[in-house]
Amino acid sequence: MPQVQSVEGKQHKRVTAHWLLAGLMLATVLALLAPLGWPFELFAHFRLQYAAAALLLAVLLGWRRRAWAAMLALVLAAWHAFPGAQALMAATPPARCDGPAVTVATANVRYSNSQHEAFLAWLDTGPADVVIVQEVTTAWVQELSARTGYPHQRILPREDAYGIGVLSRRPLESVSLVDLAGDGLPSVTGVVDIGGQRVRFLGVHTRWPVAPHLAQLRDDALRSAAQLAQGSDLPTVVLGDLNLTPDSPAFDRLLQDGGLRDALAGRDWQPTWKADFWPLALRIDHILVSPGVCVERGSAGPPVGSDHLPVLARLRLL
Repeated sequence: MPQVQSVEGKQHKRVTAHWLLAGLMLATVLALLAPLGWPFELFAHFRLQYAAAALLLAVLLGWRRRAWAAMLALVLAAWHAFPGAQALMAATPPARCDGPAVTVATANVRYSNSQHEAFLAWLDTGPADVVIVQEVTTAWVQELSARTGYPHQRILPREDAYGIGVLSRRPLESVSLVDLAGDGLPSVTGVVDIGGQRVRFLGVHTRWPVAPHLAQLRDDALRSAAQLAQGSDLPTVVLGDLNLTPDSPAFDRLLQDGGLRDALAGRDWQPTWKADFWPLALRIDHILVSPGVCVERGSAGPPVGSDHLPVLARLRLL
């Protein structure tokens, strides 16, 4: 009887491994269909997780002497890991501009977060000259307005997830709120003086694309952001929680249509959402720059009490 149970156990593990492999293959096919839009795009965001899962599955199948299945899992792992590896290998050294420098940041503080101390302590360290904050509620406003290190502010609080604002050490001009998708959600834009040179910023928080109409509104906002960046007569920086990863076709369209570059491109994978839970960790918070802006360094910041990490970039003008 023990021998029969052992055989049945091995067969069960073999079947489970094959089902896992089939699931990875299905996710891969769905990710390949991402250019068709929702819902396929949702599967394109987790390619590093797919790569890690496929590699572990290849080891398991190889140990079980399932050579063909192990080889297939390795192919899936290589295919999903290739874009990230290619980006790292193609990374160029930081540009060396001789113009004035500025550090910018974007931070989603999470509207349901009632523990403000971690973010405020980080802000008091003066991590950046200009900070775009998202998910700002009325509970945040008084505490943010008291940050003497950031005397120039424009904040529109909301009790949902779409309050937004800008905090700056440097004087701001022409600050206004814009509705990029025509859905009532505000983005903030304006101009900041950096060592005698004017730079336009655009702070954005798009819809969470968990339903087709929300995905469409997100893409509408991204198209408008690209048009503003492309049509600007000033160097432009786009910052915010864009609710998409660099693996999304919509991200590529934003860069191409807006003439923008990803400030974290070519750097190690640094998730900004759910960073403490690897299966869901994604980089959806971004800093993008137009020609005329060089990126000296960019990275995700420390935990600040939110489900997002801030993102910072040290920029220098030509």
